[in-house]
Amino acid sequence: MLVGTTEAASLLNISAQRVRVLVKEGRIQGARKINGRTWGIPLYKGRPRISGKKRGPKPNWLPLRHCGKNTLHFNRPNIEKNRKRKKVDPQAKDEYVLSAQRGSKILSKGHEMEIHGPCRIVYRPDEPHSCGATVWIETLATVTVFNLDGTVERVDSRWVWEEEEMWKINKKSIEELIRIS
Repeated sequence: MLVGTTEAASLLNISAQRVRVLVKEGRIQGARKINGRTWGIPLYKGRPRISGKKRGPKPNWLPLRHCGKNTLHFNRPNIEKNRKRKKVDPQAKDEYVLSAQRGSKILSKGHEMEIHGPCRIVYRPDEPHSCGATVWIETLATVTVFNLDGTVERVDSRWVWEEEEMWKINKKSIEELIRIS
């Protein structure tokens, strides 16, 4: 998973400007330019890997604020229930089929999700998630959850970054979707 300089700064508990300096010095392993403008920094065990300098004190990158990733789950039993219920009664109300979680806490439930940033799809039949799922989506970005009844919820990432500007742009289209429903 790649993150930007602001997200990397949050993980390392340093300023974004310091991360940009480290990237320019070539000290953040695997960092590369994306679209010629933004930096993509890979995570190793949840943090960017930084190589040390030859002189000076040894760096101590302590994550004082640990940022948890959002995990998006597919609720297979509810998908099957909805399918069977629709055969009997086409007017029956559907149960939620997607859930957004951070750790074991369910943050939101819905029928459609929009991920505002990078994500990865994980399939591990031999090492299931703590809830027993074998397929899930992990993201560090904000997720917008839509329900069939027209409600829209926002599951925040724990990042403070450029995503806020993107949310302001998309908020208008989301409000239009609510009015149409």
